[in-house]
Amino acid sequence: MIMHKKLVPIIFWNLLLLTGLFLTSCDNDEALIGLQEEDKILVRLISADKMSKPTVANVKSLISSSGLDFPITQMQYDVQIWKITYETLYKGSNIVASGMAYIPLGDGEEFSYLAFAHTTIAANNQAPSELSMADIQTFLYAAMASTGLITVVPDLIGFGSSKEIMHPYYVEEMSSLVVFDELRAVRELLKQEEISSDGELYLSGYSGGGYVTMATQKYIEEHDLEYFDLKASFPAAGGYEMKGVRDFFFDQEVYEPPYFMAYIAESYRTYYDYDTAWAQQIFNEPYAQRIINIFDGLSDGSQINSQLNDTLAVLISPEFLSDPDNEKFSEISQLFDQNSLLDWIPEISIYLYHGDADITVPYQNTVDTYDAFLASGSPPEIITLTTFEGADHYTGFVPYLESFMNTIMKLEGK
Repeated sequence: MIMHKKLVPIIFWNLLLLTGLFLTSCDNDEALIGLQEEDKILVRLISADKMSKPTVANVKSLISSSGLDFPITQMQYDVQIWKITYETLYKGSNIVASGMAYIPLGDGEEFSYLAFAHTTIAANNQAPSELSMADIQTFLYAAMASTGLITVVPDLIGFGSSKEIMHPYYVEEMSSLVVFDELRAVRELLKQEEISSDGELYLSGYSGGGYVTMATQKYIEEHDLEYFDLKASFPAAGGYEMKGVRDFFFDQEVYEPPYFMAYIAESYRTYYDYDTAWAQQIFNEPYAQRIINIFDGLSDGSQINSQLNDTLAVLISPEFLSDPDNEKFSEISQLFDQNSLLDWIPEISIYLYHGDADITVPYQNTVDTYDAFLASGSPPEIITLTTFEGADHYTGFVPYLESFMNTIMKLEGK
């Protein structure tokens, strides 16, 4: 879901007073790189613009001031921040997507990749490529890169250079390919800059980004992909079994961020080319009509919530609320099944995280996912579930950052 101020400790916001340390002069350097013949997947880095270049001293200072339990002793590198655009596919057609790359600067060293999928956003100005160089998230990504990880942060389709498209929220195929295509585009940028990588890859993401992370791992394991060696993924607080998420919502009398439900519905209606009657089957008026128009890239989650109703019986049509698996709603039900992520057997390490007090995205959904993977035959040694006791959807974010980054450092032998 969308990040709120309560998501981050108060000391994080004090860092805004220190961001002058973080900013350096910026210059732009557009790089046009053609498709490499050796690459089998159509993806092309279109442009790469240099942004700021924080020093390791500045990053360490900010991390130390935050109180965040990040691996400070492993932060050894200045970081060059890049804004990039690249080709990917949307519904079978080439489009231009965008994102950020945080590249550690070392002398002939080989670095691993870390992809981070951001939390749920609705407004384009919250996209990674739209953030200022003084934003807390920008500094967090730089801190990740400073440990020696080429940190790749996609805007995801629907934001940045693809903002005219409705974000395909919780659509499996569009969640995974855009991440992998940015990784390939960053690989081309590294070639240009003569920066070495060992090809090892880690995936991470929180909330909606947790779903993206798991979808990307599934995509990588199911395809014969070259150039990247996935070592582990770290999905957190996502909804992986969509009917379970739906049923949790419908069991509530009041659900405080109703735009989450509306987002999924409008995403599916748009992506799968259903007409406006789709929304009218699911939602009561006046909300059905509002939902069709409200995801405009200008309104954030809070603004969308203010146009909806958090009482389920008021927001959701009574027939759908009482019997969502009725034959009348079979197409909707099939899409929930189609975009769930339990129809595979992970063979590469997957570290699941969730707060057990989360009532925004249900904790039980992650538990059920963990159990399903083990039951399907995944080796128990590669599936880990970390529970943040007493943490809700917002307060679970910081311990997640701390845990997965320290785990990666151990896996990297640092």
